[in-house]
This record gives sequence, C-alpha cells and structure tokens, in this order.
Amino acid sequence: MQREIRMFWSGVILLMLVSSASFAEVVERRKDQFGRDFAYYLYPIVGEIPGLGSAAGLGASVSNIGDGDTDFTGYYVRGDFKATGAALLDYHVLPQRLIFDVGYNEYLVAPVAYNRGIASDPGDVIYPKVEGAYLLGQMTLTFDQRRYEMFVRMLSGRDRVLGVLDKNGQAFAGVDTSWKSGKSVSLGGSLDLTDDRLDPREGVRFEFASRLPNDYGGPDASEYFVNDYNLTGYVPMRKWDTLVFNLFHSRAHVTREGLTDYTLLQQRHGLDCNQYPPGPDLDACQSAEAKLLAGTLANNQHGTASALGGTQRLRSFDGGRFYAGQALSYGVEYRWNLTDERTPFNIYVAKGVRTGIQLAAFWERGMVADQFSDLFKDGRSSYGIGARLVLSGVIIRFDLAHGTEGAQSQLFITYPWSMFSVDDPN
Repeated sequence: MQREIRMFWSGVILLMLVSSASFAEVVERRKDQFGRDFAYYLYPIVGEIPGLGSAAGLGASVSNIGDGDTDFTGYYVRGDFKATGAALLDYHVLPQRLIFDVGYNEYLVAPVAYNRGIASDPGDVIYPKVEGAYLLGQMTLTFDQRRYEMFVRMLSGRDRVLGVLDKNGQAFAGVDTSWKSGKSVSLGGSLDLTDDRLDPREGVRFEFASRLPNDYGGPDASEYFVNDYNLTGYVPMRKWDTLVFNLFHSRAHVTREGLTDYTLLQQRHGLDCNQYPPGPDLDACQSAEAKLLAGTLANNQHGTASALGGTQRLRSFDGGRFYAGQALSYGVEYRWNLTDERTPFNIYVAKGVRTGIQLAAFWERGMVADQFSDLFKDGRSSYGIGARLVLSGVIIRFDLAHGTEGAQSQLFITYPWSMFSVDDPN
C-alpha cells in the first residue's frame, strides 16, 4: 500500500510540474483548431473491442464540410455485436463560440459482465444480451482556439435485456425483458493548454465532468452523481516525440440510497431460482443470483463510478472489467513520431491530409474500491505497444496490450485516456 501511495503522489507532483510550466507560458497552437481541410473516408471496419468481441462492417466520414469545421460520420458493423450509428459534429451555432454535436446509435451486444471490485474472479462472469438505442446531444461553449470549454450533454435512450447466460452458456429464466427508458445529463469542461487539440505534443490538459443522477435504475435503485477528473501532461522529447502522463479519478456520490433489504431485492430483482428442482441448475442459479444481488446492494449503498478496462484505460482488460464506487488510474506513454508532415492524398474512397505516423509504448495502472482509503490496497497493470496514423480530423490507433489476464488487441479511433469515448458515451 505504501508503494502505491508513493507512486500516486509522485505522478501527481510530476503532472503538477508539467502543468506549472504550461501555465507560466501558454503553449502556442501549432495550427488553427477549427479545421479547414476537406476530407472524406470510406473504410472497412474490422476490429475488436475488449469485452464485446470482434465485428466487421463499413464506415464513412466527411470532415470540414463546406469549407467549415462541421463533420459527419456513420457506421454499420455486424459480428459478435451489432451496432449502427451516425453523428453530426462541430456544427457552429455561433462561429467559433457555440458548437453543437448530435448522434444516434442502435446496438445489440452481449458483453462480458464481471463482479464488482478489483479482486473479482476473471472466470466468474455472466453474459447479458442487451439491445437498445440512444440519442446524444451536446452543446459546447468555447473560447480562445478551444483552450477553454464548458459543455452540457444530454442522453436519452432505452434498452432491454434479452437474456442472461452464465459462464457455461446456460440461460437463466425469470429475467425481466421489458424495455426501460431513461435520460441522463452531464456537465463539464476542459482547460486545454496544449499545442494542438487533436495531436498534442506539449502542454497540459485538464478535463472534468459530472454525470448527474438519472432515472434509468427505477424506484429501488440509488440516486447518485459521478464526478470524473482527467489530467494529462505532454512533454516534448527529441525532435518530434512526446512523453505523455495521465492521471484519472472517478467518484460516485450517493444522494439517495436505494433499496438495501436483501429479501426485498431478491423478491423484486432475483432470478426466480425456486423454479428449479434441487440439483446443479438450482445451485448455479442461486450462486449467480447471490452475486447479482450483492452487486445491486453495493451499488445502492455506494453508487458506481466510471469503470476501468477496454479501449481507454487498462487496455489489456475487457471493457468495464473493474468497477466500484471509486476508480483511479495513472499511466505513461512514449510516442515516437516517425514523420511530421502534411501529405495530401486522394485514392477515390478516401481524400484528406496525412499529418503523421506514430509508434508508441505504454504502461498504466488502475484500481477501484468503494472507499478512497481502500484504493491503494490492490491494483492491476497493463503495458504494451501501438501504432497510430494521424489524419486530418482523426487518429486511427492500433494497440497491443498485456496484463495479468492475457493480451488484448484493439483497432480504434482517438488517443487513449479520453474522457468521452464512442464506446462509453456517458
């Protein structure tokens, strides 16, 4: 525990030093932050998202429409999961001041669902099959070449559980398959004192968001809000390279405790195990039900902060692998920029400007607990390598990460350690 605490505060101090240097003299932007380079891409999507599986499909993007900053993107993928969506981004309600984003997504997924806590057994999982759709809108107020921003984000959607399988593929009966609707609102902002918003190489960026209580859980669920804080420092190395440090903390604050009577929870949200005769099926159902209700009880008492694992943090683990009332992660990544260029290209199905090719090596560590004092008692680490293609308006990223539960590969967009990834819209 002492070692973890020392490493945590060492990271905080290092990022504070980087931040101080940036505050002392605001880093100049390398280019105009409101894009003007028209580009379009029609591309196959073949990739894997940890915890969801692999899928293939087609995507299309158009950047900087009409000699402005507005982008459009759409995608269609099928495989272990199904997803379809489209988004209109960076529409300027007031030029370079008030920006509107909107997106719509439909999905059918069967994610790997783990128990709560950092010490949860990686083999003790269930597979809920969920379908749903959501509409997401965001209004951003921005100043000074997007250095200072505030936003409000609203999500409205519905979903339902089609079924739940245990780790052996056995379906549980008695699962509520009705549609559930809800809305959520997030408020936040960012202080971006870097040399470029898309591909930063110097400076510091601080992002924060508060996800307000929503009505997804129903009357028996707790009511809580989640605060996320993300601090990233960029230190220039050699001619074009960058050393990146990241510190992330998420905490749930319960404003109304949900139902904590175990008997009532079992009656209202159990798996109806009494339908099984004595034997292996009954034992399996009761075991799964006990873990499900234990997680519900903990969520009603402590809430659930943003999870670790997946495409952004602890990349060797499945998405949503570790979760509890609080989460903390920190990491370092070295980015070798092999080129520093502006190379136009036009190959019929894609047109744009390539601005760089990059290799990366990274290490990151994360931990979750219901109390802050317990965060440093245990943690998990990931390390690996990656390659990135930097285009006008988008980063295409391939990472190969290793950890205690094996290796994960992922082909994704944007740099890691993002606050708002497309696979986690909250």
